[in-house]
Amino acid sequence: MFPRYIINPSFARRINEWCDCIVIGSGIAGLSTAIRVSGFTRVMVLTKSRLSESTTWYAQGGIAAAIKKPDWWKVHYRDTIEAGQGLCDTVAVEKLVKNAPRMIEDLLEMGISFDISGGEISLTTEGGHSYPRVLHAGGDATGEEIENKLVKHSKTFSNIEFHPEHLALDVLTGDDGRVLGVISLNLENSSLEIYPSDSVVIASGGIGHLYEVSTNPSISTGDGIAMSWRAGASLKDIEFIQFHPTVFKTNDGHLFLITEALRGEGAYLRDSNGKRFMAGRHPKAELAPRDIVVKEMVKVMAQQNMNFIFLDATHIPEKLLKVRFPNIISKLMENGLKLSTDLIKVFPAAHYLNGGIRTDLKGKTDIGGLYACGETAATGAHGANRLASNSLIEGLVFGWEISKDIIKKLENKKSSSKIRSLGDLEKLLSCCRKNIQEDVTGIKDNYRGQNNVQSSAMKLKHLDAKTAALLEETTAEFRHMMSKNVGILRDSRGISASENFIKSALKKTEIFNIADKIAIELANMLNVGYLVGRAAGIRCESRGTHQRSDFTEQDDVIWKKHIILKKDTVNFEPVN
Repeated sequence: MFPRYIINPSFARRINEWCDCIVIGSGIAGLSTAIRVSGFTRVMVLTKSRLSESTTWYAQGGIAAAIKKPDWWKVHYRDTIEAGQGLCDTVAVEKLVKNAPRMIEDLLEMGISFDISGGEISLTTEGGHSYPRVLHAGGDATGEEIENKLVKHSKTFSNIEFHPEHLALDVLTGDDGRVLGVISLNLENSSLEIYPSDSVVIASGGIGHLYEVSTNPSISTGDGIAMSWRAGASLKDIEFIQFHPTVFKTNDGHLFLITEALRGEGAYLRDSNGKRFMAGRHPKAELAPRDIVVKEMVKVMAQQNMNFIFLDATHIPEKLLKVRFPNIISKLMENGLKLSTDLIKVFPAAHYLNGGIRTDLKGKTDIGGLYACGETAATGAHGANRLASNSLIEGLVFGWEISKDIIKKLENKKSSSKIRSLGDLEKLLSCCRKNIQEDVTGIKDNYRGQNNVQSSAMKLKHLDAKTAALLEETTAEFRHMMSKNVGILRDSRGISASENFIKSALKKTEIFNIADKIAIELANMLNVGYLVGRAAGIRCESRGTHQRSDFTEQDDVIWKKHIILKKDTVNFEPVN
């Protein structure tokens, strides 16, 4: 149903210089990995927007680490396992929580300034945590502080080469299945380029923009997941999509996430009658794991025929609110509301992908030379439901593991594998010729420094106004369909309808071999949406962030296992 390449690689007009490591994405996972590897070799960072535009920037709440007694890694481990609803891989969780304090030290060395209280780093509690262990910065601007400082710090390394406005399309693999490089579209001039490398790190974030209502930026279209799957990598637990409980709609229709840390400081959730509906539903009430809170919210909204519930912080001292949540206060004031006196209407929105590209404990996929970290990866640390504020720290820990593996590989190289000749170039492009049977004379001539020659009888297409309007309409219809059929609640009828929609969209819309961001993102969204629906249809139970109205119970006998999608096959993996 989906071709191997979104755009035929023979359209490439430029072969870039060999690079020992290419990182796709500029959030906390990608930049921290690039920084570490750059101490040993040149690193290239490709990102389809500006450097600071990432899901990291939008992370209000904070970053979790057990850094203060009586809290310690075993308690953080227990909370993570409990939130994961039986699908966490225990070794991955242990690696995460044990190394979290060290990652905090690294961030401090990079210049990140966490909030201080009483001469110590200030800690708060979020849903599912037994102790205050969430570090924050700028009150409720943790992601912004971390991203800005990481971008600034990474620019001090001469070995890191940045390529913003470059949309990575596909991973090139050779006859042996190993990575040979990346195909990318330069969005500034619409030229297709090849970046040769034998180590590619996918850190491109999540898939939130597949849904109508999401906390994610518009760049979160699942590009890295789609390109990895097309290259033959395995995906794991992609049916588990976390919805954040408290999102606010502004007067101009934009969405604004209200961090869980506000409930950590004591805010309540109330129904239309003013009742705290989480009290008595879970021992931690409003600070229950997110999947439990969202499930109860959906029930209450359905029973009371509302599309929102109320967030109440009116009992919290205004002085504390001003210190901890200046951004939230400012945004609410812009919309005529006051956090200290008004009830705030909130509702759930797509927030975080718990699964993704299957990796081992070193961040390696099952394609040689291809790595993944951050939200795009399925390390096994989150299971069926991520513990709040475990995402940023996971990107750091497993990005660190990736950097160690790449550095070790570089140290063990007996000779460089850089492209030096047209013969090597032929090897790089052999994977293209197999499928598309295209002459590469034009690319070879360009490699020699001659004028560009169009090697293919086909022409790389660009969007006209009519086609662009159709693609935008299809994208909106797709996001609505995903929210309705493969959102918070799913059933077999809705999942089947989602597959039929995607098949129909692929037939009626022209999205391949078009050098335009709209077409490429839609192709990736349809690709990932199909895979989410496929996994959701297979898992006939309700667990964590995967809730089915036709299979309402958790079934540990049959379904306490991971679903693995690889090409056209489905496999199952036991929980470690």
